[in-house]
This record gives sequence, C-alpha cells and structure tokens, in this order.
Amino acid sequence: MSEKKSNSILYLFGGLLGALVGLIAAYLLEKSVEQDGEDKILTSKTISRIGIGTVSFLYTLIGKGKGKGKGKKSFIK
Repeated sequence: MSEKKSNSILYLFGGLLGALVGLIAAYLLEKSVEQDGEDKILTSKTISRIGIGTVSFLYTLIGKGKGKGKGKKSFIK
C-alpha cells in the first residue's frame, strides 16, 4: 500500500511539473514569435522541431540506465 501511495505522489508531481514546463514553453514560443514579427505561432517547421525535440528528450530519459554502454548495440547508427 505504501508503494502505491508513493507512486501516486510521484505521478502527481510529475504531472504538475510537466504542466508547468508546457506553460513556460508556450509562453516562450509566443514571445519568440512576437520578436520575429511572424503572423503564425505554429508553422509546420516549428511543429516538426517541437515533436522531434520532445521524442529525443523522452528517448534520452527512458534510455538512461538500460545498459547502453560499451559493447552494447544500439538501433541508432
């Protein structure tokens, strides 16, 4: 029971932290568009960059501690 409660707290803080990071990212994106003087906030180029960056970040987080050291094969060449 204690472990279940501990996981719930971890998920709660992780969700709140993710929401905060998302709000900060949206604010910074809006400010950068204002400085560039562009009409659209999200262009296809921006969406692609955000998507690839997010996937790369999550892959890095998940891949840590999975034994990807010397002598291990990776699917990324």
